[in-house]
Amino acid sequence: MNFVGNVLRDVNGIQAFYTIGLLIFLTLFVVILYRTIRMPRKDLVDFKTSIFEVDELNQKDQN
Repeated sequence: MNFVGNVLRDVNGIQAFYTIGLLIFLTLFVVILYRTIRMPRKDLVDFKTSIFEVDELNQKDQN
């Protein structure tokens, strides 16, 4: 990794790419967090119970 670090250190303006990447990551993280928090409780319960419904269907198919 030392070789890569030395090559990237010599590239002018490479810091902008680090900043842009960090901003994209933080923006996506905040959007996903916001949408998760604002999700209706009914949808969360549906997600939770769907796991058991699929498992019950698989058990019925095997019998």
